[in-house]
Amino acid sequence: MVSDAAARLRGHLVEKYETLLAGVSARLGSREQARDALQDAYVKLSTTGPEQEVRHPTAYLYRMALNIAANARRKDKRLLTFDEVSALLEVPDETPDPASIAEARSDLTLVKEAMSRMSPRRLAICTAAWLDGLSTAEIADRHGVAQRTVQHELKLAAEDLQRILNQPRVVPLRRSAGGVS
Repeated sequence: MVSDAAARLRGHLVEKYETLLAGVSARLGSREQARDALQDAYVKLSTTGPEQEVRHPTAYLYRMALNIAANARRKDKRLLTFDEVSALLEVPDETPDPASIAEARSDLTLVKEAMSRMSPRRLAICTAAWLDGLSTAEIADRHGVAQRTVQHELKLAAEDLQRILNQPRVVPLRRSAGGVS
């Protein structure tokens, strides 16, 4: 329920609209923004408003419109500009083209052939590490071998696959207890 004071302020706004518009326009530097602020003030007074009588209604409405304009400016600053939105929409299409798909399928066939030639132990270690995501310690416990043996098998398998795929050799970083060294 809107108070009588708010209803009288709305009436005062309508009555003194041109005066308020001139003052708010001069302060904001834009007649359009001033119109929007005064319109928002009218709408706000239709839903809420002061419970008690306002002593200086013109000054109250003037301050209210300026506050609404300041809030609108802050809100607009949080929004992206047209150029920023355009930049975001220009994300390159990362969908593989037919040539990339054919190349990946060929590589997959080569990897499958190479893995079929691995010893059962090496294949089990690679599967546990690369597909199941187990740690070297877990794999060593599972197969009853030293962690160093697991690391050696993984290194040989990776080198073999890199050679088959004609990829540059990847040198693994040594891991220490505190991180990568």
